[in-house]
Formats: sequence, C-alpha cells, structure tokens
Amino acid sequence: MKQGMVQSVGNEIRHAANRARSVALPTQEEIERFGADGEEAVCRLLRAHFDCVIRNAIVPHKDKFLEKDFLVIEKGVPFVIEVKNWKGTVGWSGDTFYQDKDNGVRKTLKSPVGTTAQFVSCMKKYYNIHRTVYGIVAFADPSCRLDLPDAIYDVALMKVDALAAFIKQIVRTEEPSLEPVIPERILRCTRFYSAEEEFCKGIVADEYLELLDDQGQEVLLDTTKISFVTVEPQPLRLRDKLYVTFENGASDVFYNRDQALTVACLDGTYRKVFLNRIRYIVF
Repeated sequence: MKQGMVQSVGNEIRHAANRARSVALPTQEEIERFGADGEEAVCRLLRAHFDCVIRNAIVPHKDKFLEKDFLVIEKGVPFVIEVKNWKGTVGWSGDTFYQDKDNGVRKTLKSPVGTTAQFVSCMKKYYNIHRTVYGIVAFADPSCRLDLPDAIYDVALMKVDALAAFIKQIVRTEEPSLEPVIPERILRCTRFYSAEEEFCKGIVADEYLELLDDQGQEVLLDTTKISFVTVEPQPLRLRDKLYVTFENGASDVFYNRDQALTVACLDGTYRKVFLNRIRYIVF
C-alpha cells in the first residue's frame, strides 16, 4: 500500500515537472505562420468552398514518401495543391523560378512545379487512377506579383484568390462518367510540433484518441475525423486542455492524461508521441 502511494506521489511530481517546463499556447497568428506561411488560412478558404479537403496528402515513392499541402476532391475530381507564400515578384526563366524582392534583391527559388508533377504521377500510379489529376501551385501572399505563364508542364500557377473558381470551372467541364477518386483511400500525413520545431511527421497508427470531456467522462475521438489539435498545458495539474477542430469545421474542448499516439514515421520508424509534449498537431 505504501509502495503504491509513493509511486502515485512520484507520478504526480513527474507530471507537475513536465508541465512546469511547458510553454504557453501559441497565438492564432503564430499557428498560421508554421510551416508554409498562410497554409492554415488557405485550408480554411478551401474548406469554405469544398467538402473534401485533405491536408498533407502523401504517396509512397521508392523507400520514402512524397507530400503535398492539400488534395481537394470535388465530385470525384482530384486537385493536388502546393502552397507557396513567396513575396515580391515571382517569375520563371529557363526552368528556374526567381523572386525579385522589393529591396531590389533577386533570389533563385526551387521550382515547386517539378515536385508537384512528380506527386501527380506517383499518385496516379499508386492509386491506379486513369483520369486526369490536376496539379496546382498557389501563391498565398496577397501582395505577391506573378510574372508567370498560366501553367508549366501541365501544372497550373495562380494566386490563392483564384483557386476556388479555377477548381469549380474544371469540375464543370469534367466528364461525369469518369471513375471518381475515393477520399477514404488517400494516405495523409500527421505533423506534430513541439515548442520550437516539428519533431515528428508520419501516419497515426491509432484509430482513436482516449480523452476526457469537461465532465471527466472518457470519450473516444476518431483520429480520421480530426483536422487540428492545439494543446494548452495546465501547470501543476495532471491533465492538459486540448482544443480539437474536426474535419467538418466543428470544434470542442477535451482533456488529456498522458495520452500517447503511435506514429508510423515517414522515415520508416515507429514511435510514441505524448500529447503533453506538443504544441499542436495537424492531421
């Protein structure tokens, strides 16, 4: 009995120490700047127009994976979207992208067209898709100026504000008899972020998150229905507050007691990721 009490007290001390080292929840502005700047805002825009928006879509390639920011499937028609938040004037010359900044500096940029075209090709092969898969590079910064053709190597180039209209126009012209792409078949990556940097990237192997509601009752959340989770550490307490946003746009608050997820990492390894060690998760 005494040994159990000592172990329990030891656990509480350990939990309290973990939370004392935790950092404050980032502001919404900080969250929207992680990874590719503006990606969260683009996600909200796409979900305002389309029912099926898959974030961080991936396909196997050799012994690794390729990843793109978004896959929109509208009436069975797939659109692979890479988001760039480049500023200034963006141009293209001799297979090279360049950026003319407002201070007069020119910077050579890695082309997003080749990786997008490669993803489209691998996606068609992996999922045995015979219909057209549309590749798009969308530029998110409102002040960005494009000195680009409408498409390069069949990958469309445009500002984000033209993205929804472009997709809808393509869908209107598609043959309804073509085989639709099924969203449930698509692999998607989950990103876990710590205080300063991304520390895990892979596929969640657990089907459910075991959490508590605000009444202290146990609930199971289907991980395939979640799009975003932020974690607010509760110092000196035994649980953290989780703000969960679901795929359909609904949101709720739950609590966590040392819950861990098994993640099949994209480097081929497996690991446990504890929710009390992260700042936010993008499913």
